[in-house]
Amino acid sequence: MSDKFFPIKTETACQLKWNWSTIRLYNGVTSSCHRASLSNITADNFDSFHNTTEKINARKLMLDGKWPARGCEYCQKIESSGGSSDRMFHTAIPNMAPPELDDNPLATEVTPTILEIYFDNVCNMSCIYCWDGFSSKIQQENIKFGRFEKNGIVIDNYAKKVDNIDTLTERMWQWMKIHGQSLKRFHVLGGEPFYQQQFNHCLELFDENPFPNLEFNVVSNLMISTERFTNIIDRIKKLVVEKKLKRFDLTVSIDCFGKEQEYVRYGLDLEQWRKNFEYVITQGWITLNINQTLSGLTIKTIPALLKYINNFRVNREIGHYFSTTVMTHECLHPEIFGSNFFNNDFIEIFNNMPNNTWQQKEARKYMQGIHLELNSAPRDQQKINQLGIFLNEIDRRRDLNWKETFPWLVKELENVV
Repeated sequence: MSDKFFPIKTETACQLKWNWSTIRLYNGVTSSCHRASLSNITADNFDSFHNTTEKINARKLMLDGKWPARGCEYCQKIESSGGSSDRMFHTAIPNMAPPELDDNPLATEVTPTILEIYFDNVCNMSCIYCWDGFSSKIQQENIKFGRFEKNGIVIDNYAKKVDNIDTLTERMWQWMKIHGQSLKRFHVLGGEPFYQQQFNHCLELFDENPFPNLEFNVVSNLMISTERFTNIIDRIKKLVVEKKLKRFDLTVSIDCFGKEQEYVRYGLDLEQWRKNFEYVITQGWITLNINQTLSGLTIKTIPALLKYINNFRVNREIGHYFSTTVMTHECLHPEIFGSNFFNNDFIEIFNNMPNNTWQQKEARKYMQGIHLELNSAPRDQQKINQLGIFLNEIDRRRDLNWKETFPWLVKELENVV
């Protein structure tokens, strides 16, 4: 059977708007990708999570060749700079379009083929670009230290757990039992999934209700004891061997390397991470990816990470995904330093990015798009000053020292009090 590609060809059409739904059970919201605008969901309207008013309106705008707001600006900005965006990448993937488009390529009420679930915010780490809605550790920290506000930098306790999270979770399991066979991919994120009780329920669901055509993807920080980690992997392997799942993908969150990474992804022990990662390397049945968040604090040690990863690419494929998504503070975005600031770093990044497989070629194109975007941005001294304020407060809360960790940044922030 020949591949079927997304049939909608307007300049703004994104397959994700039609095939993908993200559900954050903790907050009671859904979106058409993890960047897009949010819609509220309740127990009563849960079955319509993929066809909310906001999602349908966004599809209609794309059919007219217009960009929806509230999240789609990320891809719009990269494309306007001449780069390759998430929209372009995902729209080129075959056999992922909703079945309704076979009969009506203008359909706006459709069935999802990719479902991404955030069960809870339970997490064992406090990544600097994250927020308390995704990290219970950050939530605890924000409660302990209280609200901080200075010169446009605000740190506060924003996470609001909906009262009916248990009901929403049960509605999600019900939906999976009835409609889950239509899915092609099921993603679980966090928080940290391996620390969440709902993850066990997820494996139990797959065991009791086989999904032989489903690709199961978990996004993890790998900061879990090796014994516990290998036990979980063994359970998942059994599901794959027994054909209760088609495939298992492990997407490992890692942004850069060295002391810089342990600062940015606070709570990470790089040695423990490497131990678990190198165990996964031996599990050839796992589809393995790394996923990075690019920020102004990580770009300079990305080459060191790539060199480490490349050591293992001799024997197996390792996917590479990334973005400059910063959930919280704009001062963490690398564009604030202006065009050409990271040029030498990107030269080394490209020198260490393989360019053999389709995915590797797409990753390189995507990284080139980010580089183009950064080089189209003017220097923003106000946000640079805000970065200094933010890092000083993070140091106070976590007993860290950004000046020792990022000596190159000291000159940029020398006027920040």
